[in-house]
Amino acid sequence: MHIGILSARTARYHPNRRLIEAAAQAGHRAVLLHPKNCISNISADRLSVEISGAPQKIDVLLPRIGASINQYALTLVRHFELSGIPVVNDFQSLLLTRNKFLSLQTLARNGIPVPESYYVSNIKNFEQAVSRLGGYPVVAKIINSRQGKGVMVVESAIIAKFIMDNLMDRSQGLLLQQFIHPDRRRDIRALVLGDRVVAAMELKPSRGDFRTNIHLNGKGRTTTLDKEIQELAVRSSRALGLKISGTDIILDAHGAPWVIEANYSPGFRGLEAAAGLDVASNIIQYVVQTCGGNRCTSPS
Repeated sequence: MHIGILSARTARYHPNRRLIEAAAQAGHRAVLLHPKNCISNISADRLSVEISGAPQKIDVLLPRIGASINQYALTLVRHFELSGIPVVNDFQSLLLTRNKFLSLQTLARNGIPVPESYYVSNIKNFEQAVSRLGGYPVVAKIINSRQGKGVMVVESAIIAKFIMDNLMDRSQGLLLQQFIHPDRRRDIRALVLGDRVVAAMELKPSRGDFRTNIHLNGKGRTTTLDKEIQELAVRSSRALGLKISGTDIILDAHGAPWVIEANYSPGFRGLEAAAGLDVASNIIQYVVQTCGGNRCTSPS
């Protein structure tokens, strides 16, 4: 099978390198496709994608651009789909998961517990949301942030006004949630493939930070999730239409779980290091099994 990995990063980037290696070990070929090297074509009633440097037709596409995916790359994913190329994860799931608030809307609508959240675009609504969240501090998130970037703790009305006046595009809106100190929560990242959690980590922020992202020097250790939390991670992934996801769950001081988000293109460097698990091979095996015969099936 020829697997196309849609990515703006090179083969030196850990997930790309590991996926290419894992595909080769399994007897398949994975090639990196940069969006700029792909041309979408519409000719009469036929849709196709021309790919520079790809020697053969791609059997399946694996998008590996995060929540910051731009309009060109997103449209390209849709064009691959309509051209008959199976895509894991598909266009619709990318639309939902690239926007944190749309994701939370969908999760809540499907009975998934999520934190109380507000979506605001001006300082008046910001202050109203803070009041309903119980006051400062609150967590503010740019809607399409990833790897902890664009996520901040806002500790006062002065800082809130500065952010709204200077640091954000109001047309994009801002997500606000209650701040839970790292000492009063557990942060879990569950890697979901189809209908199962293949591995999980408990994450801790680096000293002086509240974000647990490995990219920001957060620390992770492998953990075993109880059945309830595993099922919650799988349900969250399904609700968003994802076949592969990194689902982030917080357990509060009372042990109650809250789903924060599900990433359609999760990094797994920390998970492979902490668990000693060949995550890349698990992903390749899942893609091949799910999309064998040139078709993708939904998670059972």
